Amino acid sequence: MLGGLVTTIILLSLVISLVLYHKKNHQLDRVDFHRNQVLGENGIEFLIACVFLLWLIPWGTIIIVPVAFLISVISPAGRESWKQFAKIRAYLISAIILATVAGGFIPASKPISPVEWGEPLLKKNPNAPIYPSGNQYTWVMLPSDNSLNVEIVQSLTLRLPYQFAKFGAASSALDLADILSLHDSRLKQAVGLLDEEIVLNLDPDEMKLIEIKTADKHLFVDVSSNLDYNLDVRLYELRSLTLSSDSDGIKVGEVVCVASSSWGGELDLLVVVRPIGHIGLNQDKFAEGLTVEWISSK
Repeated sequence: MLGGLVTTIILLSLVISLVLYHKKNHQLDRVDFHRNQVLGENGIEFLIACVFLLWLIPWGTIIIVPVAFLISVISPAGRESWKQFAKIRAYLISAIILATVAGGFIPASKPISPVEWGEPLLKKNPNAPIYPSGNQYTWVMLPSDNSLNVEIVQSLTLRLPYQFAKFGAASSALDLADILSLHDSRLKQAVGLLDEEIVLNLDPDEMKLIEIKTADKHLFVDVSSNLDYNLDVRLYELRSLTLSSDSDGIKVGEVVCVASSSWGGELDLLVVVRPIGHIGLNQDKFAEGLTVEWISSK
């Protein structure tokens, strides 16, 4: 939550500083001052409300900025106000968007690390993008019978700079990851580790994810504590482009993504990569046991 609070304070400080700057100038000129002289009628109040809406509205800035602009120009009075205050509004909105984006560099928390899994094999991913801020732990779960039931498990905590609300944060993050193909770079590490354990000769740079249509949420039940968790999920086919002449490649495994959001703009993400032939691909699509251990350790 700390990252969201820091960004909120910065955003409110920008607005307050602008008002105080204008007030001081008016006082020096011995002219009466009213806050409506800064951004137009109710402009300051409207802007502060938008900042607080980052804690309430799913998709945050992505929704708030265009909707706020539409509301501000929908009436003749609003359009006239834009003519008078366009320059200062443009500067302030740009500064607020820049500060919000910069909030994505605030360090994220440590990933969820269940004690049952032991110490992570890796605590960094050199292929991970530098933005937004994130941390990642990786485990290799090996079967005792030398079968193909290998699992590459990754626990991530990522900064979500565009919203601080918990509502809808997990689903919006997964949707954005699909739209922008954000999974691909982080997946290379897992594919490389999987290739070390099986004999398919996978090339981490020549892989493709194809989403498997399924429900966006899944109910995970912790039998030991009698608790259940309704979490956002995505399921993908992992396809190799080098083992087949088909443009979509050939299926070599599946990837499960499970997400849980927190207040303040952070996302906890569990990624489980399993090869073709893994028993769970038919019997345990969403890696129930691993997910329950992971989410119950949050």
